[in-house]
Amino acid sequence: MNKIYAEMDDAMLFEGFHRRGEDGAFDELVARHTMPLMRYIGGMLGRDSAYVDDVYQETWIRVVNNGDKWHGGSFRAWLMTIAHNAVVDMLRRLKPTLSIDAENESGETLADKMVAGGRTPDMELEGAETAAFIAAKVVELPEAQREVFMLRVVDGMSFREIAEMLHIPLNTALGRMHYAVVRLRADLEKDRAEWCKGG
Repeated sequence: MNKIYAEMDDAMLFEGFHRRGEDGAFDELVARHTMPLMRYIGGMLGRDSAYVDDVYQETWIRVVNNGDKWHGGSFRAWLMTIAHNAVVDMLRRLKPTLSIDAENESGETLADKMVAGGRTPDMELEGAETAAFIAAKVVELPEAQREVFMLRVVDGMSFREIAEMLHIPLNTALGRMHYAVVRLRADLEKDRAEWCKGG
């Protein structure tokens, strides 16, 4: 990767490829945003890699074809908005269910991403069991709550970025996350015996 492009921010890279046709600038943008993009698409569509790849490619095609529609701000939020629309289009066509076993490029599942690091093996085992239980409950959340939860927990986006991406008020994004967490907490309390099994 060209070091000059690697030192540019997203806006400069976008200008480079969109206005001046610089392939290196586009390559750097793709490399920079591939992992979060794939995490989001994979999490929403599930394990079927053919569909994930299709939506991933469609997202970048839409970026290229709709470059005049980005007028600054967070490129990542704009990119994720395009990915969101591409995912919705695919879901309408295929109506697949979200899989808790959906893997990103590193082979990590949603449950894997929810286990905190830096703990003892016993704590990791208990954490993994809890995360697997939560992941199973996440797929049962209403779609709007599930999407905000995944963008926040799995992709690490700020609530402001999530609100911008989904074209909703910041308070709505916060509310959806609140209701998702309340519901998940209630599920954990209700089924404590199940998720603590073996602990």
